[in-house]
Amino acid sequence: MATAEDLLHARNCPKINFQIRTSNKDVIEFYKCIGYSVDDVFSMGKRLEEDGA
Repeated sequence: MATAEDLLHARNCPKINFQIRTSNKDVIEFYKCIGYSVDDVFSMGKRLEEDGA
């Protein structure tokens, strides 16, 4: 992750965002441990096909 962050920073990327399901607690904790924080936003979407289609 540090390498990816360094490359993005070198290209003037001001922020990295991830979409993680709230049920995926292990991944949320992983990113918190390496310095990421939870933003107070909603991600909205609309499925046009069922999962697995």
